[in-house]
Amino acid sequence: MTLEKINPGSLPRPHGFAQVVIAAGSRVVFTAGQVGINADYTLAGKDYCSQARKAAENVYAAVGAAGGSPADIARLMIYVVDATEANLEEVYRGLGEAAQAAGAGTTTMTLIGVTALSDPGWLLELDATAVIG
Repeated sequence: MTLEKINPGSLPRPHGFAQVVIAAGSRVVFTAGQVGINADYTLAGKDYCSQARKAAENVYAAVGAAGGSPADIARLMIYVVDATEANLEEVYRGLGEAAQAAGAGTTTMTLIGVTALSDPGWLLELDATAVIG
């Protein structure tokens, strides 16, 4: 699998993500939305940082179950409740901590502010597309 990351000079310079990823491989993996909960459905924390870190760990585990690694993720979608500047700083901190621990690199990302998720305690949700082998 190869992921070629491109940041065209005609687009704004990205911070923490790539503007374009060209993926080549034999398997495309789509994860379900992952939130900041443990396997027993308990919250990893009530703050954005803790939930972002755990949601990313859950995404990495899902991709791993398909035979991939965080490096195979071509696109990450992020849905955040109450996407204020302060909350987003915490989201990015949690995502960064999880990425660093897992050895994940940059990828394309889209962040969407939402009014709510399916459980009132959930502050964000992630889903990913990975290309493996």
